[in-house]
Amino acid sequence: MAALCFFFIMGACDKKMDYEKPENLISKQQMIDLLYDMHLAVGTSNLQNLKLEKNRNYMSLVYKKYGIDSTQFAQSNIYYTANINEYEAIFEEVEKRLKKIQDSFQRGADSLVTKSRRTNSPKILIDSLEN
Repeated sequence: MAALCFFFIMGACDKKMDYEKPENLISKQQMIDLLYDMHLAVGTSNLQNLKLEKNRNYMSLVYKKYGIDSTQFAQSNIYYTANINEYEAIFEEVEKRLKKIQDSFQRGADSLVTKSRRTNSPKILIDSLEN
């Protein structure tokens, strides 16, 4: 009897969950843009902004930008999660964008280091009070 229950449970777990497409499904392209902005918002939330604030939650600004709310995002996210191939393609595109911006910052940092090394000749500082 226990073996029969085990096989029944395993068979039920093996079936793919099918979620109905929500009426207000966020398009695949908009989901890519949205997730990209969400990653940036989360990544910058601990940085100090122009108002000298830290640990700010920018997610509400992302939702506002796309004219959605957290419920619509959650429903769309669940739908795409159930369709793993689509979700994987979405995240691959988001990852490419994030990598591109990371590479851009890295090139900028590398050029600053190179420039600093070229112009970093020993300088003798003279106290202005001694003159």
